[in-house]
Amino acid sequence: MPRRRDPALLSQYTCRFCREQIVWGELLRLLRTDPGQAAWMQKESYAHHACLRAALRPHVPLAFVRHWNGKHPIPDDRADMAGQPCGLCGGAVAEPERTVLRVQRLNGPVKAPEFDEESVALHGTCLGGIA
Repeated sequence: MPRRRDPALLSQYTCRFCREQIVWGELLRLLRTDPGQAAWMQKESYAHHACLRAALRPHVPLAFVRHWNGKHPIPDDRADMAGQPCGLCGGAVAEPERTVLRVQRLNGPVKAPEFDEESVALHGTCLGGIA
């Protein structure tokens, strides 16, 4: 088995926005944590980079600033969320109603995946309205 995935190979995952299969080179893992929910209880879905970029506001960075080795615990992203507006509507998001979308890009070998990631603050109603 090769150490790295072929970026042109189709994965078994479908995009939550366009419902098409995603090739490995474009795959983004989306982990959603709702308000009042423990950080380790997450809803997982997948998306094309272009589909997510089209859904988010143009000025929302997808810089993938954190690196996670794929082992627990998941890095704490609460400091990144403070004062961040909604990634979809641009409105202020209060702490009790904040839904966090952790966007992860695969990085690393096949058998021990690692991730570069970015967190985006959202209103739960805004996220529910796009997909």
